[in-house]
Amino acid sequence: MHRHASSLMSLSFAWALLFSVPGWSTGFLHADVDHGDHPATGRKLASPGPEQVDDFIQVDQDARHVTLSIMATYNDANYGMNFNGHFKGKAYYTIPLGWKVTVSFKNMSPVPHSAVVVEEVMTRKLQVGEPYFEGGASKEPLKGLVKEDSFTFVVDEAGKFAIACGFPAHAAGGHWIGLKVKKDISTPELFFPAPVQP
Repeated sequence: MHRHASSLMSLSFAWALLFSVPGWSTGFLHADVDHGDHPATGRKLASPGPEQVDDFIQVDQDARHVTLSIMATYNDANYGMNFNGHFKGKAYYTIPLGWKVTVSFKNMSPVPHSAVVVEEVMTRKLQVGEPYFEGGASKEPLKGLVKEDSFTFVVDEAGKFAIACGFPAHAAGGHWIGLKVKKDISTPELFFPAPVQP
């Protein structure tokens, strides 16, 4: 099939998904029942700052293994399209080349979300595609129906990557956090941007 025609079919499929469920055309579902103080677009809560990084990363230096806590719709930043309260790669993890990474994923919203590791450039696309590293995605990332999951992979190549929402069009809307794999570092870190002053 011609590449342009294939792209148009993918776009048509995504728009059909977007408008086939009531409320999705506005970017979120209304959560009137059973969601308490956490509506579909997220809580009215400040995004974590640099002093809170330890809540989202646990390092086992001896085992060369790091666990990343990734929470979709942590708050209402970017209309709930965020991981850990940040979006569009403004927050990012740096991981030494060759380390084992476990992502502990949790979706705080009734809206479908997922987590998949892709090259950073893929976040601009309607669909982010398959995980770059073997095992680097939550279950069925295109559907985004899993509320909690964990997955483990090895970062065996340096470069700029992202942990992105795999649901169609979400990453393009900013729902991703950076993942930089580097040869010249020895310890994983998480960088949150400084809080914006009102």
